[in-house]
Amino acid sequence: MHIRYLGTGAAEGFPGVFCQCTACRESRAQGGRNVRRRSSMLIDGTLLVDLPPDLLSQAAEWKLEMGGIEYLLVTHTHADHFYAAELSNLRAPYCLHAERKKLYIYGSYAVWERMEQVLGVDELKRLEPLIEFTELKLFTPATFGKYTVTPLQARHCPGAFIYLIESEGKVLLYANDTGFFPEETWDFLVGRSVHMVSMDCTNPVHSDTPNHMTLEDNVTVKRRLFQQKSSTARTRYLATHFSHTSGFLHRPMEERLRLYGIGVAYDGLEVEI
Repeated sequence: MHIRYLGTGAAEGFPGVFCQCTACRESRAQGGRNVRRRSSMLIDGTLLVDLPPDLLSQAAEWKLEMGGIEYLLVTHTHADHFYAAELSNLRAPYCLHAERKKLYIYGSYAVWERMEQVLGVDELKRLEPLIEFTELKLFTPATFGKYTVTPLQARHCPGAFIYLIESEGKVLLYANDTGFFPEETWDFLVGRSVHMVSMDCTNPVHSDTPNHMTLEDNVTVKRRLFQQKSSTARTRYLATHFSHTSGFLHRPMEERLRLYGIGVAYDGLEVEI
């Protein structure tokens, strides 16, 4: 399973477009891994996890052929993760294809409701030959292509999922946006072997919401997964979805999380599991 992080920032990105805090000023000045677009992941070049408003710049930055995407997996309907208006760019005259395969979209029913709200009935009718939506149910595996995906309960907003993504014997736990996992999710994960965990770390030191995780939460997640035999000493952990309000640029964040055996994702990072 080949993974590329397209974006590793929270809702406002890092630096925040209009923000002039110290972290945002330094992010602009230093660039590189300190710049974080809105969160998204591309798996094997065919499975896109979330559709952020930064997809144009992400695709251009890494010279990606996004026309090859077959599946879109949506975690939840907040605009930084599901910019539904982008779907209109699948059709003519915005997109010129001799032949275009359907884009298969998966998520909770809230995803379909957002598509109806943003695109409207007429636009959805025009897109009908190009997209197909499938509603996923909590803790019920769905198989498409070479992937088996199971939506798990997130602690975030109504209709939000985190995902267990399996392909050719490899298992990824994609866990943002969410606070510390609900007990139903922990119960489901008991005894399941996970090779990589990508987890929310929006505000590493402190958080004013239970709907995102801190570094302390990440450490507890790692410990509990090991204790309940959902992971091994070889499981890879990467934190993502960082907010500029944490005040941490990339290198200080790396130094801090390295103490706990947790890596720090950055835009463009490629991982093979």
